[in-house]
Amino acid sequence: MSGPDKKKLDKMIWQLKEGWGESSRIEAARDLGWIGTQAADEAVPELINALLDDKSENVRVEAAISLQWIGHQAKEAVPALVKALREDPSEKVRQRSAIVLEGMGDNVANAILELNNAKSEDKSLLVREAASNSLDKLAPKFGYASVDAMLKANLKKK
Repeated sequence: MSGPDKKKLDKMIWQLKEGWGESSRIEAARDLGWIGTQAADEAVPELINALLDDKSENVRVEAAISLQWIGHQAKEAVPALVKALREDPSEKVRQRSAIVLEGMGDNVANAILELNNAKSEDKSLLVREAASNSLDKLAPKFGYASVDAMLKANLKKK
């Protein structure tokens, strides 16, 4: 592994999984996000687990933010982000998941319809707005003149 010291990385991962309290796990998630581009193979799976399984809403939000920092190197997080967008009880986690999906590059193509579902069906206005904003940014990235054109093309693929 190049980049961060292996012992420090292992400590961050342990802290995220076993940390003494919410603030310790938040700090670990944040630290993994900062070094994640240098250690994505180790950091991303742990951040995905925190996003989906941590009991703390704040840790789940921080895990999503850290995945956003890692960006396209966290492409395997797309299904977990979609799951969080669909199923997490926390408005903040669903909102952040919608925002993070926009930054996952080409890897998010399979999540476009889920973003559209969140845009029209989520009970939270904040989540609907985040999903709408992400779709607005994704359409030109994928070469579409509008969100509607992008959605029609994705519906044809299904």
